[in-house]
Amino acid sequence: MVVAVEELRVKTAEERIRSLAKQHGIVASRTRLDDWADDVTRLAGDDVNFDEVQELIVALRKAGVVDGVELTRLHSRYLDERSSR
Repeated sequence: MVVAVEELRVKTAEERIRSLAKQHGIVASRTRLDDWADDVTRLAGDDVNFDEVQELIVALRKAGVVDGVELTRLHSRYLDERSSR
């Protein structure tokens, strides 16, 4: 099982996310629609700012590389790891 071996080799969620992106040629890139959505969110009173890793999560999902459940787990793990630094 290749995925299980990869999971053991990669220690953090960030490393796993970056590894998946590299493996599939995914880069974090923003569109005008992303900027518009950020503006709408900000005007609604929320302040959401994704870092590069979170942008990669969005790009991986858009590309259909990993399903939503797996990316939700990775994102949650990434946020936990980031807050414990």
